[in-house]
Amino acid sequence: MTSSPEPRWFVLAMASRWPAAIVLAAWAIAVAAIQILKQPLPVALPQQKPFPVRLVGGVTVRHIDLPVVKVSASEPLPVSGEVSVEKSVAVEVNSFDQPIDVGSFGQAVPVTQNEPFDVTGAVTVKQIQGKLDVKVNPLPGGLPLP
Repeated sequence: MTSSPEPRWFVLAMASRWPAAIVLAAWAIAVAAIQILKQPLPVALPQQKPFPVRLVGGVTVRHIDLPVVKVSASEPLPVSGEVSVEKSVAVEVNSFDQPIDVGSFGQAVPVTQNEPFDVTGAVTVKQIQGKLDVKVNPLPGGLPLP
């Protein structure tokens, strides 16, 4: 066996220089990552415009506390459950496409229509203002005799 002219510690240091360099580089990267991630990452968001949100699937809203909520959609939104409006709202109905079932009203409701519309069920009238045109469809075979 031939002995090398370099001392043994020098040969050992030369053999371990690459593994030591890799360990030191990994340690430096870990320390830098810890320092960077200690603070939250700054993200710039535009605050003048609301976030564009597209709803997919169903949404359940139990209660809204805001004074004004603006909802805009390209299609009619289906609503199920109870909907109440605290302030009076003016509604204009141009036509009815199908029969409408109204249970009862607690207060008087003005009904105006240029064309006749069908009413099925019991109707009680306490006061009439203005002109009233009534057309009664006779029963088949005439009216029953007492």
